[in-house]
Amino acid sequence: MSDRRIRGLTLVSLALLGAFCFTQLEFSSSITHFIPSRAEAELVQLSLELIDSPLVRHMVLSVEGGPERTKVAAELADTLRDHPEVAWVEAGFDEDTLRGIYELYFERRVYLGSLHPEQEIPELLSASALEDHAAGLRARLAGPDAMLVARAAPGDPLNLFDRLIARMRAFQPPADDGVEAGDFALVQVGLRSSPFDSERQRGLLRHIEAEFARIAEAHGGEFLLEQSGANRFAVDAERKVHEDVNLISALSISVVCGLFLLVFRSLRHLLIAIITPIGGFAAALAVTIATTPSIHGITLAFGFVLIGVAIDYPIHLMNHHAMAGAGATPRDSVARIRGSLLLSGATTTLAFLSLSLSRFPGLGEMGTFAAIGVPVSLLLTIFVLPAFLTQRPTATPTQQALSAGFLRLTELLGRRPALLWLALLGFIGVAAVGMPQLHWQDDPSKLMTLDAGLLAEASRVQHRVGEFDGSRFVVGLAPDPESALVLNERIYDRLTPLVLSGEIEGVGSLSAFLFSESLQQRNLSALRSVPDLHARIDTAFRANDFKQGAFAQFTTAVEAPGAQPLRPEDLRGSPLERVLAALVELDGRFVVVTLLRGVGSGEVLREALEGLEGVYYIDQREIMAGVYEGYRRSTVRMVAVGAIVVLIVLQIRYRRPVRGLLAFLPAALAASTTLGLFGLFDVPVNVVNAISLLVVLGMGVDYGVFAVDAAADLERQGSTLTSLLISCTTSVFVFGVLALSGQPVLRAIGLTTGVGVLLALALSPLVLALARRTSGR
Repeated sequence: MSDRRIRGLTLVSLALLGAFCFTQLEFSSSITHFIPSRAEAELVQLSLELIDSPLVRHMVLSVEGGPERTKVAAELADTLRDHPEVAWVEAGFDEDTLRGIYELYFERRVYLGSLHPEQEIPELLSASALEDHAAGLRARLAGPDAMLVARAAPGDPLNLFDRLIARMRAFQPPADDGVEAGDFALVQVGLRSSPFDSERQRGLLRHIEAEFARIAEAHGGEFLLEQSGANRFAVDAERKVHEDVNLISALSISVVCGLFLLVFRSLRHLLIAIITPIGGFAAALAVTIATTPSIHGITLAFGFVLIGVAIDYPIHLMNHHAMAGAGATPRDSVARIRGSLLLSGATTTLAFLSLSLSRFPGLGEMGTFAAIGVPVSLLLTIFVLPAFLTQRPTATPTQQALSAGFLRLTELLGRRPALLWLALLGFIGVAAVGMPQLHWQDDPSKLMTLDAGLLAEASRVQHRVGEFDGSRFVVGLAPDPESALVLNERIYDRLTPLVLSGEIEGVGSLSAFLFSESLQQRNLSALRSVPDLHARIDTAFRANDFKQGAFAQFTTAVEAPGAQPLRPEDLRGSPLERVLAALVELDGRFVVVTLLRGVGSGEVLREALEGLEGVYYIDQREIMAGVYEGYRRSTVRMVAVGAIVVLIVLQIRYRRPVRGLLAFLPAALAASTTLGLFGLFDVPVNVVNAISLLVVLGMGVDYGVFAVDAAADLERQGSTLTSLLISCTTSVFVFGVLALSGQPVLRAIGLTTGVGVLLALALSPLVLALARRTSGR
């Protein structure tokens, strides 16, 4: 095929790929993208699944301000009920809520009297207790709500409904943030979609802000809205990812173009060279779009960094071609370095393929993206780029000066081997002294940056609503809802003594709202088992001037309840629908969650729950730290295995152990010295730093391969080291751009890879000098 057709076909293909990517691109910014996707242990898997369960699909709104704050909150709640992303709204125990609770529960009061009916029901019907009930009822009938009391009393002389309401109110403690309880009004909102679906949540948050502003203005405007919810952090994270993508893409392209122009001083050759990384980027992006629902914003930012890696190949080709003999054609120059290009591209692709095997979906996506883009860029360099090099580039004074300087450096190292060995011992010493001092950081929260202002606001709101600890709770696993509710009651019995002893501040149990059907039947049986129930109640209340037979309605309800026992489906569509978030179906099993507040010791909780089959205390921070530690250790082993595989490939390629080891030396020493520097300067490292060592390994081998291959060819040595310097400079600057990111994941990759690549460059002249000595030159 002629060069002209190759050029046309390449440009058309790039245009089609660009059009496809532009029209089909959808990307996300969910923080769950950097949470491990697979887990070996049941407890870990359960913890991961609960991260995006109905338990977190809610938010709390707090309205402060003038005396009409309660009206403002109520009107805001009314406007939110019709929003398509809102599942339910609760604005306190207002009149409508109480009416709905009354209609749902009053007919079922005989089922819901006590968690321990065999003990407490007889006590409620003792002579002294009935006397107290009668006296209390008489006092209430003289109070301001006498009409309501008179309506309910004939059917509930034991105050069973009031006991139920008291359990519900105990579920929500008083405010505790220094603000008087009457100074704010609260609205709780349930979300239909995942809080990490930032596109949908962004619209809801805008609606809340707009409606609040409108309602507040109508009531005078002196009101403050504060909010708490995981959706706010997800939307904020997406905004920051957008900003990072724009910054990194602009800086990466600018740095690469600027350095290329500085060295080659040719805009035309810059445009030719950029075809390679742009082609690799477009191909990787198109494959990712075609195989996944959306691409994460961090992956897209990392993809722009790929430009700085993939442009190394045209830099090597153009630099060698510019400094080749007068009669050399572009394809002659390709043939001269083809072996080095293929080997370096293969090792870099291998490193990124190792990254694609990460158990973190985000890092795996980044590795796959690069593992596609790098070989495509390499193939474009070998087979397409020569067709564009119709005008022979000439070596610029900068290239000539750099080449001559590197030749003098290698000659110096050859004449003075003591300097060579001293430099190598310096690298080894830094690694040996620094690596034992490494501080591994396995806290997953350090991989995410949350806005400090949003955190403070969320904390204030959570204290006002008495929010439970979102990361520590007790779960019970059961095959069906009834078994889960029975297990939930047993959990509550085990935890109640801990609350009384002060080991934990509070418990949020579904049993405050819903008993198991078996417990409800036990309540009914306990009432029916009381001999002469009607006569006993009648006698006690007649002594306090109540008419005989005034409470026959209650005994009739005991004999023939007006409703069936309460079931989970009865709560759907009710004012208390939100409590069903504590009963979750996951993978065919039902998980009942008991919320906790103020946990002192996790070990005490585990001891209290010991013996309950299928019951676990979950501390998500503790569990995830253990998971990340395990993944970090496995990643370090993966880096070691990757290094061994690369070393084997090099030995097969060179068939001489010494030359294979020399080609591997920049990668091995650069990676270990990078960790040594982090240890010496007390830079915390995590699983992302460990994974980034794979990138250092792949790119460091490139430098070793080119240095060893150039050792036998004096004419190539200066141009090879010049190419390595240009490539390293672009890589260091591009990966340095990542260190400017607001995302800790990108910062860790940028710092580790930037330092590692710079060290690999520093080792290249040493390797070349050693390779010359071993070849007898």
